[in-house]
Amino acid sequence: MGKSLHISKDLDINLEDLIGQCIAILGIRGSGKSNTAGVIFEELLENNYPLSIVDLEGEYFGLKEKYEVLVVGKGEGVEIEIDAHCAPEIAQVSMEQNVPVVLDLSGFLSEERTELLKAYLSALWNLAGTLRKPYMIGIEEAHEFIPQGVKNELKEMISRIALRGRKRGLGGIVVSQRSAKVDKDVLSQAGMLFLHRVVHEVDMRVYCELLPWRKSEVKEIIGSLDTGDCMYVNGDNILPIYVRERSTFHAGFTPSLETVKSPELRSVSASIIETIEKARVGKGPKSPTEQLEQRIEMMERMMGSKDQRIAELEDVARTLGYIKLEIPSFAKEVLAPGSLSEKEVRVSNSLPVVVADDSTVDITESVQVASLDEPELITALVQGVGNESDGTSCLLPPAVNQHIERLISRFSREEMLHRRVLAFLIEHSPGAYSAHQIAAWTSCPQELIDEDPPQGFLNSGLIQRERRTSGTLYRSALRTFVNREFRVFQPDIGDNGLHHVTRLLRDRLPMIA
Repeated sequence: MGKSLHISKDLDINLEDLIGQCIAILGIRGSGKSNTAGVIFEELLENNYPLSIVDLEGEYFGLKEKYEVLVVGKGEGVEIEIDAHCAPEIAQVSMEQNVPVVLDLSGFLSEERTELLKAYLSALWNLAGTLRKPYMIGIEEAHEFIPQGVKNELKEMISRIALRGRKRGLGGIVVSQRSAKVDKDVLSQAGMLFLHRVVHEVDMRVYCELLPWRKSEVKEIIGSLDTGDCMYVNGDNILPIYVRERSTFHAGFTPSLETVKSPELRSVSASIIETIEKARVGKGPKSPTEQLEQRIEMMERMMGSKDQRIAELEDVARTLGYIKLEIPSFAKEVLAPGSLSEKEVRVSNSLPVVVADDSTVDITESVQVASLDEPELITALVQGVGNESDGTSCLLPPAVNQHIERLISRFSREEMLHRRVLAFLIEHSPGAYSAHQIAAWTSCPQELIDEDPPQGFLNSGLIQRERRTSGTLYRSALRTFVNREFRVFQPDIGDNGLHHVTRLLRDRLPMIA
């Protein structure tokens, strides 16, 4: 038998039943819904169940009267002020070290509140996918974040937790005084309901959809509920209960003439505070001076990267005087003396070519030397290697081959960083990769990719960029690019010809990096 949560003298809930559960607590202000939420939070804390509470009005710091709860955000009872930049670190400490957190949003403007909550919930979702442990997220005034009929990124994130969080151990408790304004998809997934009194007709209609009674019966029963009374609904089990009063200080109580004594609040251990302060280092918004210093550092790295590239090209220039090309056996006849075409290979003024049987054919007289800049050098080398890869270009009409060469020449003039990104994406197609992953594979600083994305290749359609909630991803779109760029040639070369073009560019484009 699992541990029980004492909600009412008429109701005890098995703790195991709450893992991954979506719970809805609804009712007008003064009906007792916040007390019900507080009682459930107290019971979870009593059983060391890890949780976070999204507190819009600064009402839940009173839980510290009895429990070791960390209150962060901006408000009256806050222990650590945070913003969206360091929210993921707070979420990580909460989930990994079982630290209960009250996220006090009462001191934030609407946009600041949204950004902080997106960062916090996104971090919890990702951590839950790795840790796979029970965790509860309580959201007060839920209609502010998951409104019916409105689409936004934060709503999609909360809805995802409610609809799909069970597989990760994530549960949610949504609390609202306006039932009709809460997204119906979320309410429909709530396996456990605490329905307090409502008076608005639109809210009553929502109750009629949630309760298996006639409309007149719903109105009569719900309208007769007193403060603290509610209808508990769990599947086919419907029970009228009176929720016990919470044992900790309730900052959201209705004011009266009686004097209310402020409680003594427990503090979170110094080690937890120290851990969070270390995690916050460098996560806050940067001053203009810090931003300028970061920009200078990035530019210095870029200059270092260019210097390294210059040194590499100088090494290439020194070794170009002697190059050996391994020629497949079928090409021996082509390289026989007197068999070369009028097209001249522009690589070196002395180019011995080693054929398959290790004999050497001297084609010195057929080679011209030119002073090449980097893009021309790359194009020449790519042409020299690419055209003998599989003979594909020989199968294509001259106009198609000319267009391919124009594209190679054009793309060779893009920034080196952009060419390296393109080469990586083509070689790893059809996968999609973040800037962080591309940087790890290509040894390029991630900041450079973030600051200077491959816009030329994006505009041409060679690279596609996808913006997801988890971040921006890049992928190769070579096939789509070829189908569009060479569409005019398709009547003559057919789909098979387009396939040959795709193969040829897949081999040659990575070489420009």
